[in-house]
Amino acid sequence: MKTEHFFQRMSDGIEVAVTRWIPDAVGRPRAIVQISHGMVEHVLRYEEYARALTEHGFMVSAHDHRGHGMTAEHAVELGTGQFGVFAERDGFTRVVDDLDEVILRAEHDYPGIAVILFGHSFGSFVAQSYIERYASHSAGCILCGSAGPRRLLTAAGRCVATVVCACRGRTHRSPFLQKLAFGSYCARIPDAVTGFEWLTRDLAYIKKYADDPWCGFLPSAGFFYDMLDGLCRIHARRAIRAIPHHLPVLLISGGEDPVGSYGQTVTALAALYKSIGMKDVTSTIYAGARHELLNETNRADIMRDTIQWLERVTRRADGNTAAGC
Repeated sequence: MKTEHFFQRMSDGIEVAVTRWIPDAVGRPRAIVQISHGMVEHVLRYEEYARALTEHGFMVSAHDHRGHGMTAEHAVELGTGQFGVFAERDGFTRVVDDLDEVILRAEHDYPGIAVILFGHSFGSFVAQSYIERYASHSAGCILCGSAGPRRLLTAAGRCVATVVCACRGRTHRSPFLQKLAFGSYCARIPDAVTGFEWLTRDLAYIKKYADDPWCGFLPSAGFFYDMLDGLCRIHARRAIRAIPHHLPVLLISGGEDPVGSYGQTVTALAALYKSIGMKDVTSTIYAGARHELLNETNRADIMRDTIQWLERVTRRADGNTAAGC
């Protein structure tokens, strides 16, 4: 596996850190898997999954969202940004547009190769927005550790974030908003110590996360507002109806993942997608698993299942390309 790192300048001038993992085998990759990572983490945590994908012939592209990882560190050095801050306004839309620009660059560099999107947690919300707005640029989508509509709760949270931003400013770091968002996530884990146990049952990964300076930081009030505003928009019925009916979507979640209400809203989102006429929607809830499925104790099974789905979708994309020639 070959690894590449570079900075890509976005249309508004901000430089985003991109990482690519490329198969060693000579020839064209089977497909490009574009990763959209979660909140307060970074793409280097996906290297194990990327290695498994490259061993099956997939090229993996990933970028650190604004306010995260190498992108944030670079912005701090340049004086153009900071950790946990997306943008001065409408940060969620900007992150979705960044994703599209990174995918278009990958398509330019690897012409004629299908792109399949993998979004985890916050990155899955970005992915949900992406397939509502830019689905023609992808051949399929995996939503990992995601959630479906909780419209009243999300709207209420956005109102609170609005007040905090108005009183303290968008760059203010609010432990209150952090607790409001995540304070109950360990409620079903009586032996929780660090507060990160809701992520996975694998204690080694909990320690890695807690020790990683690019993980678990306190985001800005503007970050919370932008995320909640994005959730309100992506789960509007008009937005969901814009997803093409032919797009394959796989939803995977842990049965003990509080983000998806322990599987309930994930199952509801799959049913909602089917209700608008989508033909290829698969939902798998892994019993006992928590939020970070790729770091779970049964991650080998989860990686195998997603690779099998990717292979099926890639064959379908190749068949459609051949039929159109």
